[in-house]
Amino acid sequence: MRVRRLDHTSLRIADVARSRQFYEALLGLETAERPELGFPGVWYDVAGAQIHLIQHGGMMDGIDPTAPHLALQVESLADVKRALTERGIEFLSFGDAQLWIRDPDGNVVELCERR
Repeated sequence: MRVRRLDHTSLRIADVARSRQFYEALLGLETAERPELGFPGVWYDVAGAQIHLIQHGGMMDGIDPTAPHLALQVESLADVKRALTERGIEFLSFGDAQLWIRDPDGNVVELCERR
């Protein structure tokens, strides 16, 4: 498995409007395009990577892709899936664009291919 670069980091927030005041009005960040994901949030482009703010009140069982996490861009998600399966490492995947795992301390790490 080869990591290419940091793709994004995600933070859980309580209020999108309040967070936008901080990240846009105070820090001057510009928004990035964000698909409809079924929950509120906003994305920002920062020096070739992104910050994803996720407004979400609940927790999912198991690996939670809405939990605070960092995302690492990999060369081949298919190779990553093979390596994880061979090692018996649990992962969550909703398709071919990205997947989520937990590090040994329970932190969520997303692995994705270039957008």
